Amino acid sequence: MKFINPLVVCALTMSGCLIGQESVQPLPDPQLMKQRALARMKQEEKDLERYSCTVDEIEDDLNADLSVKRTQTRRYERFFVNGQQIDHLLEKDGKELAGNEAKKEQQRTDKEVRKYSDKKNVEKIQDENAKQLNTFMRALRYKNGRRETRETGPVIVYDMAGDPAFKATNVEERFAKALIGTIWLDEKTGNPAEVYFKTSQDVKFAGGLVFSLHKGFHLHLEMQRVAEGDWIMKAVDLQGDGTAMLFMHPRFRDRQTVSKCRIYSVESQSVVSPP
Repeated sequence: MKFINPLVVCALTMSGCLIGQESVQPLPDPQLMKQRALARMKQEEKDLERYSCTVDEIEDDLNADLSVKRTQTRRYERFFVNGQQIDHLLEKDGKELAGNEAKKEQQRTDKEVRKYSDKKNVEKIQDENAKQLNTFMRALRYKNGRRETRETGPVIVYDMAGDPAFKATNVEERFAKALIGTIWLDEKTGNPAEVYFKTSQDVKFAGGLVFSLHKGFHLHLEMQRVAEGDWIMKAVDLQGDGTAMLFMHPRFRDRQTVSKCRIYSVESQSVVSPP
């Protein structure tokens, strides 16, 4: 399931929390938290290139009662070029890719590596992400700021919802305004530790003629802080249904689990275990 990039969503939803909220306990200055988070994210775009991880994906087609109709599994090698995520497919339904199928996947992966090795291409993507970031900052409002404690340290928690006063003019803005959910941010770094949101109404793409995402679609992201202090995706869970070209799309559930992250350097290679 590739139509949503969890890393982009994490960055987008992180931005909205930077609206000051009152709490029983004083919270960190939101503008200072914003500067720290954005600086950290820029640095981590470079740091991510040291890592290679294994991603296991389970995609289910569901019946109306949420029972499983069909299941597909995939295993990827995930790595980064100039901060851009690349997933190299290794297995489908428990079988390693071989022959012509493996050759085509390697060619596709090589093409992505070349694309993201060109800094001009990456700059275009970063510019687009910045525009989306600005959209979410304007469309979302956060409330009920509070502090919680996790194994990794204190986190700042906000509930989020679309701003009723925001006038959406395109599909990205309508999608942002339709969200409700919760975000947890590491207090020390500002990094998103966990994000959960769902759509409070249907979202139509191209007036609904191409695709409509139905109310109740949800996305749950969990991040992990590895030994080197970097934050890497730990798990992604999304579920929902929609209409494509006026036909009902089967209800689906897609889960990704990231493990066996390795750090590569000139001097050593080590395996990073989840905290």
